[in-house]
Amino acid sequence: MASADDCGSFFIVVPDTYSTLKERLAQVPFRLQDAAGSEAAKKSLAALGRKIAGNEFSLVVAGQFKRGKSTFINSVLGENLLPTAIIPLTSIITIIKFGEALQTQVFFSDGSRREIGAADLPLYITEKHNPKNEKNVGRVEILYPSPYLKNGVQIIDTPGVASVYGHNTGTTYRYLPHADAAVFMISVDPPITAAELKFLGDLKGYATRIFFVLNKVDMVSAADRQESLEFTRQIIEEQAGLKNVEIFPLSARQALEGKTAPNPAMLEESGLPAFENMLDGFLLGEKGRVFLISATGKIRNLISQEAFSAQLMQKSLSEPLQDLEGKMRMFESAQAEINQERQDSNRLLKAETAELIATVLEEDLKGLKAGQTGAAAASVNTYYQKIKKESNRALARLFDRYVHDRIRDIFTDFQEQEEKKLEEMLAQIINRLVARTNSIIARLVDISARIFDVSIEPFAIDEALAAESRFQFKLDEDVKVSLEAMTESATLLMPRRLGHRLILKEARERMEKQIDRHCGRLRHDFSERIQATLQQFRTGLDETVNGTEESIRRALLAGSEAKQKSEAELRRFEGELRLRLLGFEQARQELAGIEEAAAAEPAKHKTINNKVR
Repeated sequence: MASADDCGSFFIVVPDTYSTLKERLAQVPFRLQDAAGSEAAKKSLAALGRKIAGNEFSLVVAGQFKRGKSTFINSVLGENLLPTAIIPLTSIITIIKFGEALQTQVFFSDGSRREIGAADLPLYITEKHNPKNEKNVGRVEILYPSPYLKNGVQIIDTPGVASVYGHNTGTTYRYLPHADAAVFMISVDPPITAAELKFLGDLKGYATRIFFVLNKVDMVSAADRQESLEFTRQIIEEQAGLKNVEIFPLSARQALEGKTAPNPAMLEESGLPAFENMLDGFLLGEKGRVFLISATGKIRNLISQEAFSAQLMQKSLSEPLQDLEGKMRMFESAQAEINQERQDSNRLLKAETAELIATVLEEDLKGLKAGQTGAAAASVNTYYQKIKKESNRALARLFDRYVHDRIRDIFTDFQEQEEKKLEEMLAQIINRLVARTNSIIARLVDISARIFDVSIEPFAIDEALAAESRFQFKLDEDVKVSLEAMTESATLLMPRRLGHRLILKEARERMEKQIDRHCGRLRHDFSERIQATLQQFRTGLDETVNGTEESIRRALLAGSEAKQKSEAELRRFEGELRLRLLGFEQARQELAGIEEAAAAEPAKHKTINNKVR
């Protein structure tokens, strides 16, 4: 097995790509740590640097079964990581991220996880070895040392839609909301189908950008390839309502062979480098541009706070001791009023949070429960008509799976819709919180202006619902006890008519209980996430206000302590302050350069291959 280093990344290496700018940006907060005047600022800068470096971009590879999705991913990474076969294979969401060494973990639906060897991967993600996901796998994550993944891209392999395995289609649909962008895989033979067009119509509602790949072009002549391209483009534009569709013709098989051989000529012929070049332009031009500009603003906030502190210290050095003491009293008097404003703001935040949970989340869950309880029970009766000829044992097992799937579908759909709704309303609460905090900081700025004639920029923040959902469907154990265990005992000996009646009654009751239970669990999950997100914001904003207050206090104390220093010590301290301010100014210039490069229209990149060793 060739390593990523042996093969070369064959990725774009040009100035000012998304990955280059992100690496430059991630280094800024780390370099500023030495210039920071407080431990809190040092920790904030370190955390921000890690966050920037670890930013993830989810590229979902989706399409109809047997279009070559897994082979395409293998070709991008230059390694046979994912299993491939002639029959429809992938049945589980598989996420590939950067790691220093190959590592594979299986995450189960009950929240547990297991590390496995690469050779055991097919046992968990393929329909052959895990039919209908009988092992209850939630997802599989693979860490792999590919240079392609270093820039924060994580690639997601999804089960093919429209195969004979209908549950695989559901698995893919449930993951679509996580997509930052999607690769829609089609192939020259057969041409695009009605089922693919329907899936594409649904995919449009989730992915902000869709890239079209026409795979297996090496199987047809150049003329047939062009005809297939034109036909597919025309159908997509006419049937899916998309304009100016660009389709990348390539051979994933040739690309994989070109990277693993290695054979640069074959790789170039495969068409993959053109796709990689386009993706890098997208990362910088759209998704990456927003992230980079947002991150520079966060760093600038910290720089402003630390520069403010250093400037105050500079001013205080020239103040007479008596004047400093008077300004300290002025500051402490104003600080008491500001603290009262902060307490009022926190009480208001608590009330708004409680109202969001009570009047929105709880009411929506109440409506879900009322609407689904009767409907779900009725669906049990309808399903029974299809399976009523089964034995008692078979009936119980079929109902086990039916209740499991029905509950999962109900709450997956609701969770996705409710999350979008709550995010919008949470953003409004956060905006009001930021406005109140900026008002408080404006007061501090006014105080500093009256004391030292030094000001800072207001603090601003813009995030979404940040806490990851920990909601898991946990119902197999309960259903197994109430249905299958019953079949194993008394019901097994009953006549089928009587046994069916008892099993049907128990299935309806279990469906109602599971709806009630999962409504409660989902309420707990959303409530925790809302509280955690708002606490994260409040903590960040409080730290900013505290840091501003501490900057003024340190500046006043620095002036007092300076009166006790020798002339040489005073000059050395003044020199340190000048160096700190110079470092902050250089960082500002670096941020301005990154912002300018990120905001500019992406240049046309040229693809170059890494040198093969």
